[in-house]
Amino acid sequence: MNEPIVSVQNLSHRYSVQWAVKDISFELTKNGIYGLLGANGAGKSTIMNVMCGVIKQSQGDVFIKGVNLGTQPEKAKRHIGFLPQQPPLQADLTVEEFLTYSANIRLMDSAKVKAAVTEVMGKCGISHFSK
Repeated sequence: MNEPIVSVQNLSHRYSVQWAVKDISFELTKNGIYGLLGANGAGKSTIMNVMCGVIKQSQGDVFIKGVNLGTQPEKAKRHIGFLPQQPPLQADLTVEEFLTYSANIRLMDSAKVKAAVTEVMGKCGISHFSK
């Protein structure tokens, strides 16, 4: 059997005293498009933010292509991306500049950044917003 692309094991996250997510486990075993559905306040954004390394979980583990996000965050984040509904864009950067900046802070090979930025803008249908 192939290694899961994403494995979330006993994930819990608490904001102050309120649990946003408690003991969630799942695996994504093949490429595809997946949705995370639930009511407002169900923890969808928290799960995504933990899976992408934006916030650290209170308990549990997240593995991206077998790499533990908690112990090897740089290596794990090379395999995952996240396009939130409200992207944290810097007002003084263009979309292309922001994506280039993001690639650089994730230590992407600088020779591959320009092509990767062009590719991801195409995949997301935002090439016309590049400047």
